[in-house]
Amino acid sequence: MNSTSSSPDQTQLQFYQQIERCAFNTWPAATNAKQGDWVMRVTDGITKRANSIWTGAGNSIPNGNWLMEGLHFYQTHGLPVRYHISDASPVGLDALLEREGFLQETPCSVLIADTEQVISRTSSEFNNLSAEILSSHSEQWLADFIEMEGFDKSKLFFYDSLFSRITQPKCFCTLEWNGQCAAVGTAVVEAGWAGLTNIAVKSELRGQEIGKRLLNELASWSMNNGAQRMYLQVVNDNEPAHRLYQKAGFTSLFQFHYRVQP
Repeated sequence: MNSTSSSPDQTQLQFYQQIERCAFNTWPAATNAKQGDWVMRVTDGITKRANSIWTGAGNSIPNGNWLMEGLHFYQTHGLPVRYHISDASPVGLDALLEREGFLQETPCSVLIADTEQVISRTSSEFNNLSAEILSSHSEQWLADFIEMEGFDKSKLFFYDSLFSRITQPKCFCTLEWNGQCAAVGTAVVEAGWAGLTNIAVKSELRGQEIGKRLLNELASWSMNNGAQRMYLQVVNDNEPAHRLYQKAGFTSLFQFHYRVQP
């Protein structure tokens, strides 16, 4: 199929597609164009998620010359065509794109957990940390996020616009250590699920369980806002993040990656 050796059954596929739809809404692109059940996304070329064809909502490939339509759409925006391929995508799509010469990028995992379990596993004393939860991002939250991720300040407008487009209930959490920002993270709630994004800990403070406290704050907010389950997306080669999430109770549900025009 796409990234596993066997295809999911119909029940699994519908579950994967539900998570994919929720994740789609946590990262809303500036421009969306429908292509059958797929969505072609463009947002200034910044981040693969916001500049790729999302294929996780349907069991079939669009009618017509969909490949040339995708190429033309992205050419008009000065971008290479890129496909978001997951275990929720149509069977055979990944192999088809590989035969067409599309290169695989950024293998990732989608992890899920029970919210109550995450709260229990991450609960401990953090007397030197204070938390602030906002219903929308502030200029300071955005500046701290950009700094901790090591992004150029030219991306401020992109992320400011992206976060403003999220219509679902959301929170932006900041942890402070001795009056300084130590970590940030975001949770977005939809259909009983909380999607976690933008998890970042200040580099010099990593390894001190600050990420654990951050997950606890996000999980507690999520539970209070009706999310019994949680999910997140993480790059496969980010071993420290995988260790953190596994200890917090997250397990792997399915895989995704991108296929980009060579």
